[in-house]
Amino acid sequence: MVGVRGARWVDTVPMQWTQDDAAAQCSVEVHVDDRRGVCVVAVVGEMDVEYEPDIELALETRPLKLRLVLDVTRLEFADSTMLNILIRTRRRHDMRLLGPIPKQLRELLRVTGTLGHFQICGSLEEACAP
Repeated sequence: MVGVRGARWVDTVPMQWTQDDAAAQCSVEVHVDDRRGVCVVAVVGEMDVEYEPDIELALETRPLKLRLVLDVTRLEFADSTMLNILIRTRRRHDMRLLGPIPKQLRELLRVTGTLGHFQICGSLEEACAP
């Protein structure tokens, strides 16, 4: 969510690992927009179990008064670990997913019967709406 007007940069957690001898990357970006009353957490790249603590930390350390928007538009891979994070986070917080949801994640949510449990927004403006 680079370039969101009025947003304040909080943190980026870069993550790198090797998978099948090919370097893969994942990062978590956190942006706080006090004006809109939201915290946008973007998960970028490929995510698996090794980086669950980093994503959990980003989700749990946000200002609690702000609505949580999880941006998955640049997520290239997610496994059951990400599904678990989504379910746990939705149970604890007012969370909206910023889409479009990548095909692989959408299929994971559909196959597990959880797609309908998430509020998916097509734009940041929609995610910020009451």
